[in-house]
Amino acid sequence: MLVMRTVAADMRRSRLQLAPAQMGTLMKIATGPCTMSDLARHQAVSLPTISRSVDMLVRRRWVERWIDKSDRRQTLVRLTAQGRRVLTDIKQRTERHVAAALAPLTPRERAGLIEALKPLNRVLTVPSDAGESM
Repeated sequence: MLVMRTVAADMRRSRLQLAPAQMGTLMKIATGPCTMSDLARHQAVSLPTISRSVDMLVRRRWVERWIDKSDRRQTLVRLTAQGRRVLTDIKQRTERHVAAALAPLTPRERAGLIEALKPLNRVLTVPSDAGESM
């Protein structure tokens, strides 16, 4: 948790000025085009709340929004190329923070940690047919 708090604080202070909820929204959108309802459910927020968050991401040109031609009631969103670059930056920052946090461990301790995390990863990973993993 300390690593994620450090990453979140870093993102808020960076030129991106990105809140953790916005990072989560970007990561969900990165799995493929999704509806505003899907995003609201995923983030456990109301439609007006997710709409405000997506509005900010659209203004920054990280996502684009359009009306579904087959169901005009649905608004869809997807990442732009710029949004993908932002996500790459976030992942690289996260990897650097994790590497720094794990640096004091010996190679044997790191190997043990990896083995210990495998069962946790298995139970927290959503099957691929569900379309996303944790």
